[in-house]
Amino acid sequence: MTLDGFRVQPRNNKGCSSNASHRRYNRIGSAHFRRLSSLSSSSALEEQTLSRVSLPVKRVGFQYWWCRVQQSALLYGVLATGIRVGANIVLLPLVLSRLSQSELALWWVFLALGAFANLADFGFGQAITRVYGYLWAGAEDFDAEGLRSPPETGTPNLPRIRQLNRIVHYLYWRLSIAATLLLGVGGTIFLLKPMRTFEQPVHGWFAWAAFLVIIGYSLGTSHWALACQGINRVRELQGTYLWSGLAYVATTAAMLLLGLGLPAVVIGTATKAAVARFFNFRTYRKAVPETGGDVVDLSILARLWPNARKFGVIAVGSYLISNGNVLICSQFLGNAVTASFGLTVQVGSFLMNFAALWLAVKWPLITILRTQGRLEEMAILFARRLALAVASFLVMAVVLVLAGTQLLEWKGSETRLLSTPQLIVYLFYLAQQLVYVQFGILTFTENIVPFFKISLLTGVGLICLSLLLTPGWGVWGLLVAPLIAEFSCSTWYPVIRGFRGQPLSPRQFIKAAVFGRL
Repeated sequence: MTLDGFRVQPRNNKGCSSNASHRRYNRIGSAHFRRLSSLSSSSALEEQTLSRVSLPVKRVGFQYWWCRVQQSALLYGVLATGIRVGANIVLLPLVLSRLSQSELALWWVFLALGAFANLADFGFGQAITRVYGYLWAGAEDFDAEGLRSPPETGTPNLPRIRQLNRIVHYLYWRLSIAATLLLGVGGTIFLLKPMRTFEQPVHGWFAWAAFLVIIGYSLGTSHWALACQGINRVRELQGTYLWSGLAYVATTAAMLLLGLGLPAVVIGTATKAAVARFFNFRTYRKAVPETGGDVVDLSILARLWPNARKFGVIAVGSYLISNGNVLICSQFLGNAVTASFGLTVQVGSFLMNFAALWLAVKWPLITILRTQGRLEEMAILFARRLALAVASFLVMAVVLVLAGTQLLEWKGSETRLLSTPQLIVYLFYLAQQLVYVQFGILTFTENIVPFFKISLLTGVGLICLSLLLTPGWGVWGLLVAPLIAEFSCSTWYPVIRGFRGQPLSPRQFIKAAVFGRL
């Protein structure tokens, strides 16, 4: 059933009433709704504008909040991130006991080589996700850069979305084939030496061949996740991450217990990729049914490329910023310090991922609000979620400083975090990075990418400074170098540029961040 351009879907699962007072809208953006959305409270805004916009509803205590929790994209995101973190914790004892040292070393090499495939789309992924969002918000079409005037209606442009999906499908399978061939040649050459020390080299080469196929399949089907993200199916997407992660843990553990060795983790990775593709494909097709037609419009790629190449440059810069210091540490400071520094980097990354979930689940909605010209609502939502992200990170950072080392000692781990003063400096560095990255993403919703040169120069500058400072200053050189590199421009320019792209004054922005309203 439809109502003013919305799809109305009764819900009747696990206590969530399906009567009129609890029906939810599944789409946003009709002219009627824009008249209803003059409120400036962020909590009410989120309740009325996400993928399920409530009709007037009586608050029913526990039942109401239980329904909200069940439908929360943030909850699924927390669980999915927890599974990704927990998978390593749960599987580590089995991996260490069931894989030989040579098998384990070979698997780490597999993962390191496979990580290069993540750069194969060279920025197309981020550009494509936003275009899905623009069209889902009702845009007639998209330009290479910038946004058109707000659409007259918020009805999703399904014909154009289908056309976009066909060209994305066309692109990603060709990228996956090219990446698999390149990785097959380069990776095989790189593996010649490690395979000589492997007990069963024939089995090792078969495992590598299977892993290559899995990498190609994962890349070729990854566009379904981009589509789900773009059309605001965030809760379903986070659910996919959760279930595919659980499938990986269960399958890998079972295969290891059966004594399969290295093939066990390869099979677990294949299961994860297959489960993710199944759920993402089903979610997308439920929202955008296919109506036939196989015409591929290559002109869409020409319009995607200007921003895609810039996102690709940003990806290279981000890789240098995120991974460069760990590699430098391994060359200058020895295994023990590298283990401690690497552990601290991993824990810090987990904290940032959890904190950023407050905004990660809202980026599709923020993109839609901007496309529809509802900038004040967008700004209030962004400010409130940014405040929650920063507050969450600070709380987790304090807990880590106070209890992190003690917890590792209690677990009997030989590897420790950095010393307390060094840990505090590193967490401060991550906090400022969390803020400027969110403002940068806010700018990207304008369909422009102004920071690609800054990202690359910051990454190169960080590497140069670390190489200069680390031999004399040790770990402090690794901590000071990124602060100098990022404070030179990255820390403040994306914040200023992102702030200019929203309509609130500094005072209004702070009020929206603290109270969720103006």
